[in-house]
Amino acid sequence: MSTHDNTYSRVISWLKILLPLLALGLLSTLFLVARTVDPAQDLPFADVDVDELASQQRIGKPHYSAVTPSGASVSVSATSARPDPTNPARISGTGIRAGIELTNGNRVDIAAATMLLDTGAGLAQLADGVQIETSNGYTLHTQSAEIALDATRLSSTTPTRISAPIGKISADSFVLTDDNNSDKPYVLVFKGHVKLVYDPNE
Repeated sequence: MSTHDNTYSRVISWLKILLPLLALGLLSTLFLVARTVDPAQDLPFADVDVDELASQQRIGKPHYSAVTPSGASVSVSATSARPDPTNPARISGTGIRAGIELTNGNRVDIAAATMLLDTGAGLAQLADGVQIETSNGYTLHTQSAEIALDATRLSSTTPTRISAPIGKISADSFVLTDDNNSDKPYVLVFKGHVKLVYDPNE
């Protein structure tokens, strides 16, 4: 019995020495193998110009509306816009949607890629491709157009293609304005080299 106790005691004594040594060896191995970490390299950074973000003010989905002296309602909205830092009355925008509600019940819907809205001058200048649709069946495509904010007037000085109820029209420019005539309060006039391809099936 004493021989068994002595053997057990010696095993326990050796384990008390060997186990701490083994643990110390494992810790030493971890410190030697571990790589040096550079915090500046491991932190993810977004590729953003902070100075540019701070200097540029942006407006999300702005909307502008007005009523002309003749009673037409004009509205302009954008997906995003940025004010002119030198002129608070001027705003540039993208993803443009505009509308003109005429007093005779007709409506004009306008879409454009970009816009410069100048409330001081009373104008919205549309550019980079403009599409205009009227509720009485006209669709116009042109490069740029201008909406008056203080009068009933929509115009363009760039070549325009028109799909009309009577056929196809092309013109150098056009203007939609009020005519001060009770029978025909609004007129759409095509100017320059005007070509009409009449289609009786339209």
